Amino acid sequence: MRRGISVAIALIIALLLLIVFLIPVFILFNEKPIYSTQGQFQGSAYIQQQQYQNNQVYRGNPNIYYNSSTTPSLVFYFNSLPSLFNITQIYYYNGSIWVPVLHGNLVVSGNTKLPLPEKAFNDPIILVTSLGNVYFLDPNTSITTVTVSGPTGKIPIYITAFVINGSKTIPVSIQVIFGTNPPTLTPTLCYVNPGTYTISNKNGSTIFLSGYGLTATFQDWTIVGDGTLNSQSPQSVTLTAYGPVVITAVYKAQLTKFTVTIMPKGIPLGSKVQNNGATLTSLNLTIPVLIDNKLYNIPASGATLQLTYGYHIIQFPITYNITFNYTYSRTTIYAGEINTYQLTGLSTSSNNIQVVNKNEIFVNSSGTVYGNYQVSQVYYLVIVKNNFYLPNGVTLVSNTSPILGDLAGQLIQINNTYDWGPTSNYMPQKFYVPANSKFKVTYDYLSQSPIGTYKLLLQLPLLGISQTYVSLLSYPQCITVNYANGNTQTIYIGQNGYPNGNSYFTVSMPVTIINYEEWEYGGTTSPGGGL
Repeated sequence: MRRGISVAIALIIALLLLIVFLIPVFILFNEKPIYSTQGQFQGSAYIQQQQYQNNQVYRGNPNIYYNSSTTPSLVFYFNSLPSLFNITQIYYYNGSIWVPVLHGNLVVSGNTKLPLPEKAFNDPIILVTSLGNVYFLDPNTSITTVTVSGPTGKIPIYITAFVINGSKTIPVSIQVIFGTNPPTLTPTLCYVNPGTYTISNKNGSTIFLSGYGLTATFQDWTIVGDGTLNSQSPQSVTLTAYGPVVITAVYKAQLTKFTVTIMPKGIPLGSKVQNNGATLTSLNLTIPVLIDNKLYNIPASGATLQLTYGYHIIQFPITYNITFNYTYSRTTIYAGEINTYQLTGLSTSSNNIQVVNKNEIFVNSSGTVYGNYQVSQVYYLVIVKNNFYLPNGVTLVSNTSPILGDLAGQLIQINNTYDWGPTSNYMPQKFYVPANSKFKVTYDYLSQSPIGTYKLLLQLPLLGISQTYVSLLSYPQCITVNYANGNTQTIYIGQNGYPNGNSYFTVSMPVTIINYEEWEYGGTTSPGGGL
């Protein structure tokens, strides 16, 4: 009997010892680390704040309305006690890229009307909050009306795309397919029944942002709202939606940089060129080049830039005119020649910088990119002057309007078509013609006579007579074509205005054409007329 009691007591003691030992061990091995709990709590709190903000916005607190008029604005109206609404960025779509509006965070704490750029008129906008919520608005809609304006029982699915460039977020338009719908560009909005749908990114793993000069690679999908994704990394994923959802395709910009020099080639900038005995001095020092939509005026030595890995747009002008001072021997004609240069394409000094096409390169190392040019057309300056003079023995005493030198009014008809000659006194006519153009003088005529009074001294034998005239009439004498190399061709004109003999000339260099006219007759208030 005593033996049985002692055995029972021993079992009870053993059981107590086992309990005392196992309970602490159980607690020790099943308790989660405190830092893990804190992290989960913080993550859960952030998601809860996101969801709370979404719920408030969808319920109209605040009601966010996009007024797309000629003076567009975002209107915030709180239907209950206002709470802080922190906006990190607003973008409007300008037809090619998403343009940021804010230069820093904006906190809305009450009913507010926020002006938007006039360029945002009639274009969609995207609003990004500090909690990572993204709202897409068509013109003249609100987030709440967008949510409820779809078919009854349908839920909105927003699909957007962004590139992460360091600390900046850049909205982009990519082509996606949602469910059985045809391909469309982001941002896009679909109304569907709650359920499961596929979303495919048709742009591929690499995109190029020409407006920023960036190449970005696909990272993953993110989701905000009442839904889940079966995965985030593939470019084609499955969405299960229970309520409003914003899905974003996230790309990451390539930030590795290389030293690349952009340089014109085959086009003289600020230099001298020898041509058939003449020295041509370029008056152009730079050439305008668009690099990733930013304008650079590049000299002959080029412009050295830090370009990121990937695609870049290099847009040299397709054609570009270079103006030269034309010097032959000791005579220089300012801007005497213009050459038109044609872009033939891009080339590089490195095998790791690839030329994609005439305006695009792919950078994978440092090097030089050349914009290659060749002459496509040469033009020479033509200067046309008149030279009116009095006959021998006649001297001008006084006048009320000019009658001597380079006066307007005498015109040369060329090829029975054009009229050459100055239209203002003492201002020669200047223009350019293609090199080796051939012309013919067909007529020389006075289109307008000077008006005024002119006192002339006529030197007659043994005496001089002073005569006042109220009008004058000239007769053409000759036309000289003066070439820049010093040669002169004379074309004689009869008193009827038509040339005598050969009147052809060729512009093979800059020329100055002088039309000589002699005043022969004058009108007086008393009988007379010959000078």
